[in-house]
Amino acid sequence: MIRRILNLSPWKLATLSGVLLGISFPPLRMGLLAWVGLVPLLRALDQSSPGKGAALGYLSGFVANSVALYWLSFNSGAPLPVVFASMMGAALYLAFFWAVIASLFCFIQVRTGKGLAILPLLWVVVENAMSLGPLGFPWASLATTQSEYLPVIQLAEYTGIYGISFWLLLLNVLVYRYLFIPSAVKRRLLPLAILFMVIPWLYGYIQMATHANQAGHGKPFQVALIQPNVGPHEKWSPERRNWVMERLDSMYVEAAETNPQLIVWPESATPFYLRRNFRWLNLVRRRVRETQIPLLTGAVDWEETGGDRRIHNSVLLIQPHRPIGAYHKIRLVPMGEYNPFFNGVSFSDQLGVGHFTPGESHTVFEVENVPFSAIICFESAFPKLVRKFVQAGARMIVIVVNDGWFGNTSEPYQHAALARFRAVEHRMPVVRCANTGISAVYDPAGRMTKRLGVDSNGIISSGIYPGEQLTFYAKHGDLFSVICLAFTLILGSWFWTRTK
Repeated sequence: MIRRILNLSPWKLATLSGVLLGISFPPLRMGLLAWVGLVPLLRALDQSSPGKGAALGYLSGFVANSVALYWLSFNSGAPLPVVFASMMGAALYLAFFWAVIASLFCFIQVRTGKGLAILPLLWVVVENAMSLGPLGFPWASLATTQSEYLPVIQLAEYTGIYGISFWLLLLNVLVYRYLFIPSAVKRRLLPLAILFMVIPWLYGYIQMATHANQAGHGKPFQVALIQPNVGPHEKWSPERRNWVMERLDSMYVEAAETNPQLIVWPESATPFYLRRNFRWLNLVRRRVRETQIPLLTGAVDWEETGGDRRIHNSVLLIQPHRPIGAYHKIRLVPMGEYNPFFNGVSFSDQLGVGHFTPGESHTVFEVENVPFSAIICFESAFPKLVRKFVQAGARMIVIVVNDGWFGNTSEPYQHAALARFRAVEHRMPVVRCANTGISAVYDPAGRMTKRLGVDSNGIISSGIYPGEQLTFYAKHGDLFSVICLAFTLILGSWFWTRTK
C-alpha cells in the first residue's frame, strides 16, 4: 500500500505532502503526521532537477499553507475578496521558501547524492529566514505542528522552535531511507531511527517532571484574566461603547473579589482612545484606586510627534497614584495594521488596512516587584521578539489578544498553541488574555493550567511564580539555527568537491 502511494506521479506526491503537513497543524491534534508528511515530497524530489524540484516544493508548500492558514479568508474585518486575496497571498509567499529548500536539495542530490544528509540543516536555515523581515511569519514553522506533544517541545529551551523542526526533518529522512534501502541495511537503520525518535520524548518527560517539582519561592503572584467575549464589530459600534465599558467594569469588580495583584483586560478592550476619553479614564482610575488592584488593558492610543499624530496598538498599565505606563506594539500585522508595500500614497484605505505606527521600546512593567512584559496578539508568534523582552528584565509574559475577527476557525487554537513555545523557551509563566477566547495560563513546561474556550465569557484567577533564571535560549537566542547554517555551508562545500 505504502509503495503504491509512493509510486504516484511527482505532482500528486507533492500535493499529498502538502495536505498531510497542512492538517498536522492545530487544532486537529494530528501532529504525528508531520513525522512522515514530507516522505511523499522526498520521493517526488529524488532525482528531480533543481528547476522541477522548485516547482514541486512550491506546490507542496502552497497546499500545506493553504490548508493550515485557510482561516485568513474568514477575517470578518475586511471584505471577502480582500481577505481571500490575503490568504492566497500568504500561501503563495510562504510556498516560496519551500521551493528554495526543494531546489537546493535537488541541486545537492543530483550533484553528490547527499541531499538527504543536509536536508534537516537546510530546512532550519530557510525556515529561520522565513521569520525575518516585515513579512516574517514563524507561525507557519513545522514546530507548531508539535504543540500538543509537550515532551517534544521541551527542546525549545535550548534550540528554540528550530530544533523541533530539525527533529521532524530527521524523522522524515530516516523513514524515507528506511523505505528505499536494502533489507540488510534496514536492520542497521531501524535502531538509529527509533533512537532519534525516542530521545526527545525521554528528555522532555524528564524536564517536565523537573519543572513540576520546582515550585517558586514565596507566595505566588495572583493574576485575574478577564474574557468579555464581545464581538469586534459589536465593540466598535458607537451605540455599544458604554455597554462594553460597563461590562468590562462589572467583570473587573467581580475579578477584584478574588484578591488578585493584577487584573488584565484583552487587546483593544476599550472601544476608544482610553487615555483621551477623560470621562471613562477617570472612572477606570477611580475603580483602580478603590480596589488598589492595578489594571493592564489593551487600548488604541495616539501621540503627537513633530506635529504628526501616530496611532498605536497599545497596552496600558493603570496603577493607583502612579502615571499610566504604556507599551506600543512593535510587530504589526502586515496588510492588517499597516501597509508594508507603500509609504505615503497607497491604496490601503480601499483595502481596510490600518494605519498604526510600530513602537520601539521593549517595555518592562512592574507590579509588586514582579517585572513582566505585555505582548500584543501577533507578536506572540515571534520568539526573537519575546526574547528581547526577557533580556530587558521580564520574568512573566502577558499576551493580550483579540482573535474574534476569525470566529471559531483554526486561528484561535493555533494562536494559543504558540504561547506554549514561549513558556518553554524561557521557562517562565505565560498568561494569555483574549477577548473571545482562548484565554489561558501556561506554566514553565508549557502545560495549560487554566483555560477559557472560544465564544465564552468569564474570569481566570491563577497564582503563578515568575521565572528566576535565564534559559540557554534567553541567553543565546537562535544559536541552533546559526550552527545549522555553519554546518550547511561546511557540508555543502565538502559535498561539492565530491561526486556520487
